[in-house]
Amino acid sequence: MVKKNPPPCFRLTPRERDVVGRVVAGRTNREIAAEIGINQQAVKNILWTVYRKCQVRNRLELGLFAVRHNLLSNQDDSTVRKDMDQDPGNFSIT
Repeated sequence: MVKKNPPPCFRLTPRERDVVGRVVAGRTNREIAAEIGINQQAVKNILWTVYRKCQVRNRLELGLFAVRHNLLSNQDDSTVRKDMDQDPGNFSIT
């Protein structure tokens, strides 16, 4: 029996998963960069790679894809839930 490799979107690096979790939580590139200690261009590069791997075109599609396919680890998911609990009326994927 030949095992198939998982699609690239399911082989995200820990850094890519971290950025995806922050995107789903509604963070901007500037906020993500400040929180994880990298520059905004590095965030853009990471997102471009993730978009390509997941075959999505923008943050909204990435957020929907991540939620539908359970790409977020429990840690990332708790970050999203915490943000929603703090201000559920202001939650958005941008």
